[in-house]
Amino acid sequence: MNVLWKKIEQSSLRTWPALHSKKLAGWDIRLSDGYSKRSNSVSTLDYEEEETTLEEQIAYCEADYHSVQLPVVFKMTSFTQPSTLDHILNKRGYQIQDETRVQLKSLAAINEEVEQYKDSKKESLSKLTFTIQEQWSEEWIRQASALGEWSDQVGQSIAKLMNVNTLPKAYITVYQAQQPVACAIGIVDSEYMGIYDVITGTAYRRQGLAKAMLYHLMQWAKVKGALYTYLHVGEHNKIAIELYRNLGFEEMYRYWYRVLLEK
Repeated sequence: MNVLWKKIEQSSLRTWPALHSKKLAGWDIRLSDGYSKRSNSVSTLDYEEEETTLEEQIAYCEADYHSVQLPVVFKMTSFTQPSTLDHILNKRGYQIQDETRVQLKSLAAINEEVEQYKDSKKESLSKLTFTIQEQWSEEWIRQASALGEWSDQVGQSIAKLMNVNTLPKAYITVYQAQQPVACAIGIVDSEYMGIYDVITGTAYRRQGLAKAMLYHLMQWAKVKGALYTYLHVGEHNKIAIELYRNLGFEEMYRYWYRVLLEK
């Protein structure tokens, strides 16, 4: 197993926590009222052999999710343990969903990068204002919900997850003509920052707002002691993949979910 990949995956479990979790044979069974597969799935990063069989352990997970009326979801990577799990889940009727790239960027030269970027974008940047709030903000979630066209339930679920997360956080918003136009969350876990919920309002896309916002967020992370930043991007989100490539992110590994198709 690649040591760096495992460290990133471990960090992502901490930066985006679950409301409830418990261990089974090294796996982490994560439950969070159904919002996002990331916090409502079985993390298969580690595995410890026990007296029960692998099939029995899978059945235990299925019963756990069924008991709270949630879909049964396993998060899979190329380094999932045990290595036979993906094949077994496929035979049990689990479907692959949401293939995702995990990308990483060093923050070693971020200040120099940002200065060069600012020099080349002085006019457009002069029209923007950036705010970072390090404490939970109802204003931020209202703005994010409007930009992302989220339901009230999504906003409430994110609030719950962030309130159980004690790591340093940045809730960043970009304003143009005093109107919120983009936002994101950055969460620092030792030498890493995880970036989540990168949103640009529909009417403001393809204007470089996300790039400007992420540069601002990465500078904040470096001040907080982060050396690297990572994010997750859907396999089919070509626009975001291109954005992150231009920012210097490099793909580390991919993950996908195995979701049980109920009969």
